[in-house]
Amino acid sequence: MPESAYIHIPFCVRKCAYCDFLSFADEKSHACIDAYIDAVCREIEITPKWFPAEEQKERQLETIYFGGGTPSLLTPSQAGRILSALRETFGIADGCEITLEANPGTIDSAKLSAFREEGINRLSMGIQSLDDNVLRTLGRIHDAEAAKKAVKAAGLAGFTNISCDMMLGIPGQTMDSIRKTLDFFLQKEIPHISLYSLILEEGTPLYARLGGDIEKYVTQEQDREMYHYVTSRLAGKGYVHYEISNMAVPGYESRHNSMYWRAEPYFAFGVGAHYYLGKERGRHAETLDAYIAALRVTDVKKEDVLITEEILSPEDRMKEYMMLGFRTRAGVGEEAFLERFGMTVESAFGAEIGKEMNAGLVGFEDGIYRLTEKGFDLANQVFMDYI
Repeated sequence: MPESAYIHIPFCVRKCAYCDFLSFADEKSHACIDAYIDAVCREIEITPKWFPAEEQKERQLETIYFGGGTPSLLTPSQAGRILSALRETFGIADGCEITLEANPGTIDSAKLSAFREEGINRLSMGIQSLDDNVLRTLGRIHDAEAAKKAVKAAGLAGFTNISCDMMLGIPGQTMDSIRKTLDFFLQKEIPHISLYSLILEEGTPLYARLGGDIEKYVTQEQDREMYHYVTSRLAGKGYVHYEISNMAVPGYESRHNSMYWRAEPYFAFGVGAHYYLGKERGRHAETLDAYIAALRVTDVKKEDVLITEEILSPEDRMKEYMMLGFRTRAGVGEEAFLERFGMTVESAFGAEIGKEMNAGLVGFEDGIYRLTEKGFDLANQVFMDYI
């Protein structure tokens, strides 16, 4: 049985200017939140019938992740209802990592304390920047002062396992503003930092405003300079660059996201959420009305809730394993690959590995293939070999 579950909470106060995730900010959608929680709980209860496994009751959930959207828009009791359904259906292991994505504009210490009472023990906070001009460009609902108060509130509520998102490569962003944001994170001893470069997604307001061409405003060289500044400073403070976009104090790596990078199966619940169970990869219906309606009937049909996108072949799974493994400092172990797939990396991808090593993008040491420092910067060139 998968040991991880993702729950999609698709509600936001306002869509950010750069966001193309499935989320709803209108009043009509927000009026459906309680009905949506009902539907998610019902899906959790029914899922074992759709994906039966003999060993299902012998293992429990080790990681749970509330993503969005803005999961911190939920009341703590609503999150608690979902956790209760997961506990009753799959079991939740002692020490389970339970993460809630939180927008600084939607939380205070009292609410965060109540989330802790319900079992949430890790926060992923969408700070992005502590520069008000940058936050306005991104269309965030909070300003720098609200972000600082939110971090303080998390500490007052007793959270120690905190991740903060930091965005780079934003028009108008300066190295000084990046330095000040990073100074604050280090001062507050935030143990996990996620780094993301702005990508202009077609159909978003920011894409339209900037004409779809980020390099007119921020060159690749400038973006890399920002990235290297942040990663080198964090490394100097003892953070481990354990994945291309993530750095952590040892022991604070995201256990849930690490599961993705090991290409392990996982449950997913909620509108638009993507799942990976057995050899099957798929997604959910993408409208609230369709999702809620499908789970209100007495005899819920799997095909009315889940849309199978692909049944992965052994070759598909090997390629995915390579691509995801190369995202991490752990890399791809020869022994682990052989145990999972019954063949060596060399026999499966000898030509690709040879090309990547000759280009200085991949190294091999102690039985493990890893991206080099050059490879970390040019990772997409390696990933393309496995798509």
